[in-house]
Amino acid sequence: MNNMELLAPAGGMKELKAAVQSGADAVYLGATLFSARAGAGNFDEDEMRDAVSYAHTYGVKVHCAINTLIKETEFDAAIKTAIKANNCGVDVLIIQDLGLASHIRKILPQMELHASTQMTVTTLSAVKYLEKMGFSRVVLARELSLSEIEYIAKNSKAEIEVFVHGAICMCYSGQCLMSSILGGRSGNRGKCAQPCRLPYELMAGDKTCARGHILSPKDMALISHLDKLKKAGVKSLKIEGRLKSAEYVSAVVGVYRKYIDNPRPVDSEDMQELRNAFSRSGFTDGYLTDKLGKDMMSHSNPANNSGSIYTAEAKQRAEGKYIRKIPINVYISLKQADVIRATAYDERGNCVECQGDIKVVKADKTPLDDVRVHQQMCKLGDTPFELESLTVDIDKDITVPIKELNSVRRKMCEMLIGKLSKTEERAVVDFPLQFTETTREKELYLTADVCTKEQGEAVIKAQGVKRIYTSPIIAEHLKKIANDIEIVGKTPDIADDDIINNDNISVSSIADIEKYGEKAKYAEWRLNVYNSVTANTISHLKCITLSPELNLRDIKSVAMHTPNTETEIIGYGRLPLMIMKNCPIKAVGKCQNGENIYTIKDRKGMEFPVICTGTCKAILLNSKPIYTADIIDEIKKSQVDCIRLNFTVEKPEECGKITQMYIDALKGKKAQPMPENTYTRGHLKRGV
Repeated sequence: MNNMELLAPAGGMKELKAAVQSGADAVYLGATLFSARAGAGNFDEDEMRDAVSYAHTYGVKVHCAINTLIKETEFDAAIKTAIKANNCGVDVLIIQDLGLASHIRKILPQMELHASTQMTVTTLSAVKYLEKMGFSRVVLARELSLSEIEYIAKNSKAEIEVFVHGAICMCYSGQCLMSSILGGRSGNRGKCAQPCRLPYELMAGDKTCARGHILSPKDMALISHLDKLKKAGVKSLKIEGRLKSAEYVSAVVGVYRKYIDNPRPVDSEDMQELRNAFSRSGFTDGYLTDKLGKDMMSHSNPANNSGSIYTAEAKQRAEGKYIRKIPINVYISLKQADVIRATAYDERGNCVECQGDIKVVKADKTPLDDVRVHQQMCKLGDTPFELESLTVDIDKDITVPIKELNSVRRKMCEMLIGKLSKTEERAVVDFPLQFTETTREKELYLTADVCTKEQGEAVIKAQGVKRIYTSPIIAEHLKKIANDIEIVGKTPDIADDDIINNDNISVSSIADIEKYGEKAKYAEWRLNVYNSVTANTISHLKCITLSPELNLRDIKSVAMHTPNTETEIIGYGRLPLMIMKNCPIKAVGKCQNGENIYTIKDRKGMEFPVICTGTCKAILLNSKPIYTADIIDEIKKSQVDCIRLNFTVEKPEECGKITQMYIDALKGKKAQPMPENTYTRGHLKRGV
C-alpha cells in the first residue's frame, strides 16, 4: 500500500468536496482569520464543522492553516481561532508563527502541528529545531532539490511534506516583502498582491537589457517525479491552490491520485489535462531537478493561458456528487414477529447496528424474498456508500412494508455517516497568556549592517556604533580595527549546511539557532519576529531584530514585553524585498558574476537594485532607503533598544555620513528630513 498522502487545497466547501471526491487523502483549508490565503473563501466555525464531518466520512484528514504572522494585539484572537478549529475536529494546525506554535502546544497538547512552508525550512537543522518544538511534520521550502529533500527526509523524525503542483513564488516563502512594502499587502499576512507578476525592465545603468515579466515563474508540476519523492522518504504531496476553482482542484487531484495509486510514466492526455486546468506557458520542475534559469520562467505571460478546460469527469466531481464511494458490507435479518435488524461495516472497521419500527409478519399473499430485499438495500445512490456484500437472513413466507426496508436502509446510512464523521474530543488546557513588563532601563543605541569591508571601516571611523553585523570573512577583517565595537558574523539569509566559525553569530533562521547553539547571540529580522511570545521563545539570544513589517505601535507592544532580550529595528537602509534562488539576471542571459550593478525598473520608473550574493542567489532591494534620523524621539518612545543602519549599495563615504547623522540625532541634534521622494519610513508609520 502506498503511504504517501495526497494533500489538496480547499478554498471553500465546494472545493473541499471536489478534493474529497477526486481522491484526496487530506485537505487543507483556512479559518476566516489568520490564513495565508486571506482571499480564499475560507471557513467560519459552522462551515468548518461541516467540512470536517464531510471529510471524515471518507477518512480524509483536515488541516487548518493558521499560518500568518501574529501581532501582539491579535494573539488572543489567534488562540481562540485555534481552539475553535480544535473543537470543530480538525486533525492538524499549520503554523508559521513560532510564538503561536509554542502557546498552542501548551493549550492543545493533543493537536498535531505542522510547520508551514512560510518558515523557510531548507536544512535538517531547521527540522530538528521544529521537532523539539513539537511539530510532527514540516513543509519544506519549494526551492530544494531532490537530493536535499532526501537528506532531510531520511534523517528526521518529523514527517516531510513537499509541494508538487501549483504556483511558486520568485522569492523564498516567508521572506518576501515586495507586496508589503510597495502596496501594504503582506504575504506574511495572507494578502500578497503578486507584484512579481507585473512587467519590468532589467537595467544596466541607463541601458535596458530585457523587458517582460522577469519576476514571474511558471507553475510547478512534479507529476513525473512521484516515484523519486517516495524513495526520498516524503510523506505528503501538497497541491497549491486555495484560490483556485473546484474544477481545478478536481482535475489536478484526480490526475495525481491516478499516478500515486498506479505509478507509471505520465501519458500525454493526463499532462494535457493538467495544462488545461491552469498553466503559465507550461510547467517547471527546475527546483527539484536543480535546473534553474530561463526555462523556469514565464517571461511573456504571467497569467493563466490554459483556457481552463476541464474533462466531463472532473466537472462531475466538482459538482460535489457522491462519485467516490465507500464500500460497505451489510447483514440484514428479517425474522417473523421481530423488527428488521441491520448491521453495516466498512473496510476501516466502523460498524453500526440499527432496527426498524414495524415487526415482520406472515405473508397473506406474495412473500418477501432475498432478491427484493437486495434490490432495496442496493439503492444507495444519494449516499457516500456502495454495497460490497449483502447477507440476508430471512424467514420463509414473511413480509414487511417496502417503505420499512427503505427506512432501515436510510437509518443505517445516517448512523454510519454519524459514526464515520464523529471526532474525538481533545483536551483544551487553561493556560492564560502572560505578558511580563520590561523594567530595565533603556538607552537607545546604534548598530550597523555592512556588505563590504570599506563600508565597515567607514562606520568604525564614525565612532558611535556599538555593534556591526557583516559576513564572516569581513567580520574577521573588521575585528582587527574595531576598537571597542563588537563585530558579529551573520549566517546566510537562507540557511545552508556550511559552518562559520565566528565567536559571535547573528542567525537568520531557526536552522542556525539549532546549529550554533550558544554561539548564536543575535537574531536577524528574517526570523519574522512579530510578537513578544515569539521573542521570548528565543530570548536566550542577546538581541532580536524585529520584523520590518511592524509599525512603531506594534514595536512598542513587543519591546515592553521582552524583559530578557533586547529588541532592534531597522532605522536606515534599503530593505531586501526578495531573495531569489533563480536569479532573474541569469534567467535572461545577462549574468556577469556580479560585475555589473543591475536594477529592475517598474512601470512607474522606480528602480530596484539587484545584489548578487556570490552563490547565485539574488537579492532585490527597495528603490528607496528607510530614513528615521529625524524621528529619533518617536522611536525612543517605542521602547526599542537599538536602531540598525542597514548598508547595502551605499558607497563608504555615504555610510560614514549617514552613521554620523544618526549619532548626532541620538545626542539630541535635530536631523533634517531627506529630500522628498528619496526615502521611505517603511512600515514604521503604517504597518500591515
